Amino acid sequence: MSKNNLLHSLIAITQSLLPNSGITRDIGIQSLKNNTKKASVVKFCLLLLTASSMVTFPDVVISPQTALSSEVVQTTSWREVLNINNLFQRRRRRTAARGNFCPISPGVQGEITQTWSDRPLFIWQGNIQTIGLRIRGSDTDNLWSQSVEAQQSVNYTGKKLQPGQIYEWTVYRGTNPTMFVSFQLMDSQKRDRITKELQTLETELQTKKANKEAIALAKAKYFAHQQLWSDVLQQAYSVSEPSDELKQIRQDIAQQLCNIAPVDNNSAATPERKLGDN
Repeated sequence: MSKNNLLHSLIAITQSLLPNSGITRDIGIQSLKNNTKKASVVKFCLLLLTASSMVTFPDVVISPQTALSSEVVQTTSWREVLNINNLFQRRRRRTAARGNFCPISPGVQGEITQTWSDRPLFIWQGNIQTIGLRIRGSDTDNLWSQSVEAQQSVNYTGKKLQPGQIYEWTVYRGTNPTMFVSFQLMDSQKRDRITKELQTLETELQTKKANKEAIALAKAKYFAHQQLWSDVLQQAYSVSEPSDELKQIRQDIAQQLCNIAPVDNNSAATPERKLGDN
């Protein structure tokens, strides 16, 4: 193929691949005949243009999991986590003491909320003798029960709960239950996704030499973003040697959710004390 024919072919290919490039057949072939150096430069540029149009590069995608893990790793405050989106506003309206007993987690009275943990932590305020767990609406005996006198929380230690199933925990002061609070373990697909994301998050934090409370804090923030408030609270109570801030948070939780004084609209409102404030 002659030099002129090669140049014509390169121009034609470039036009078809890059119609908006501004390159035309009247680029000046005649003027290039007597200038071998200029023709070589034009050919080289056209080859580059043609080659670049044929090569595609994979997009760099940052997954939501990676983005979220980067965000939660920066979390430094339990107060920040527990006040995300006014965390307790809806729970506060639903939670109410009955006979000196106030359920805190899992679940919210009057609603069926989802949880991720199949080993939930039961948290309450008040004196009771026993709590039990059963499938909602079941007339059979409890799947699990535990004596809890002089306690305000206890971990579920029965058989693994089933995804998608609605349960209710029952409260006893004697032989018969006095209260029921429902919650639902999320479906398998959603739960598996969250499990994988939590594993990734925990691995990242362990690589950064984070301590147990820092890991629990990051997980709590993750759950807060997922609107899984019972799991947020479970993380807050999972630390065996809590910091002073977390100790204060735990003390404030029951007061925030159960001991809310009615607002007197005829008097000046008292500023609400947020979790962790002294």
